Formats: sequence, structure tokens, C-alpha cells
Amino acid sequence: MDINQLRETIYELLSAAPNLIGSYIFPDNTQVPAIYVVGQKGVPTEWKVTGMEVTMRQYPELLPEAGVGMVSVLQQWEVMIAQYNPDGKQIAEAMDRMVRRFPDVRLRFTPGDDVAYERCRFVIPDMTIRRIFPGP
Repeated sequence: MDINQLRETIYELLSAAPNLIGSYIFPDNTQVPAIYVVGQKGVPTEWKVTGMEVTMRQYPELLPEAGVGMVSVLQQWEVMIAQYNPDGKQIAEAMDRMVRRFPDVRLRFTPGDDVAYERCRFVIPDMTIRRIFPGP
């Protein structure tokens, strides 16, 4: 799996009826779905977020595993969901959909309070072997 496949899968999963993904509102009042791939920079501060936001790291975390005379490298992806609407219930439905689609996901839910928004971190294992060392 690559980042484009992951983004597309999560977008289809969470935007299916009823759509759970909120919106980014740009300074010119244009709106796009609030799903963002975080690379060298995060979501621009001038973008306003409404509803539920989904962000994912551009690159997977690598998981080297030693074997006899070799090392295999697996990978896992990190996805964060934040609920910016304090009255919204979308995050519970999003967690349910994510667990059904990725049954081996590890998640950590953090309830909202007066300091931080409600959020959930998902770590999605990717069982594709990325590399095997030593290689040819």
C-alpha cells in the first residue's frame, strides 16, 4: 500500500453515506473535504476546519525484524482523526468504520476537554514486506 491508496481508501470509507468528513475552509471561502496528507508541513494555519478532520503521515513507519541471515522490513501507517464540533458524534462512527475495514488496527482514543478536541490515533499495519536485507 502507498499513501495514495491509503488516502483513497480512507476517503471512500469515511465519506460514504452519511459523510463523516468535515471541511477545510480556505481564506477565499472555498471548501474542500478535511482530509490531509502531512508531509514536511502540517495543515496550513490559515485553513479553518469544521467537523471532523482526517490527517495521515506521508510516509509509513518502518518495522525491521531480524531473521536468520536477513532482516525483513514491514511498515505501518498512522492516521489521526480529530472532531472539531464538540456536539458531533462522527468520531464514534468513524472509529467503527475504521475497525471494520482494518481489523488489525491499533487505536488510541483521547476524549475532548476544555483544552483539546476529541481525537483518535490509528496505527494501520501493512503486511507487505517493504525490503529484505541482505538483498542482491
